[in-house]
Amino acid sequence: FNDQRRKGLRASLPAEFYFNILESPEDYSRGQASVIRRLGAIDAIKVPTPKTESQLLLSRIDQKLSLLVGLLAESSSRKSYTNHAVVLDISEFGLSFGHALDIPAESYIEIGLQLPTADSRMMDIAGRIIHVKNPAEDNSPYRHIYGVEFTDVTAKDQNEIVQWIFSHQRYPFRRRRELTTGNLFFKPRL
Repeated sequence: FNDQRRKGLRASLPAEFYFNILESPEDYSRGQASVIRRLGAIDAIKVPTPKTESQLLLSRIDQKLSLLVGLLAESSSRKSYTNHAVVLDISEFGLSFGHALDIPAESYIEIGLQLPTADSRMMDIAGRIIHVKNPAEDNSPYRHIYGVEFTDVTAKDQNEIVQWIFSHQRYPFRRRRELTTGNLFFKPRL
């Protein structure tokens, strides 16, 4: 697909996501990256070269311990998010959601997005609120509807979002064709 066609790829598909409001875009870090950076800084400190057998043993234990702590930090529990919402509209470049919170436009958020797929892993994405709408209807379940532009999303996550949208957009066309032909196992004539 070319970029123009992909930009128009947007769908109203429900997906749950979690988010935190950030003070600035610099407050965002992917996964447990901040823990890994701190461990790297500790490991970068120069220690004297071990001279005795016991110093060598302690140095090796320290290296192995740093490695284990790093691995645990990478596989530790996900970020904790304070807010929960449902996606109203999504594309590979952003999403919209409704919520009762008052979040000003231009605010930055970190998002834990979970698509209802077989993988159903939590995507770690940063975004910026680009517009806020206040629904005029009194019966609207949302006080505000927010449009979010993704500012930090991996290519893998973007592709997974696109594939999810495609899979849901194909189904209505296939179903409509089946209903109009009257045959659920429609085979085109040769």
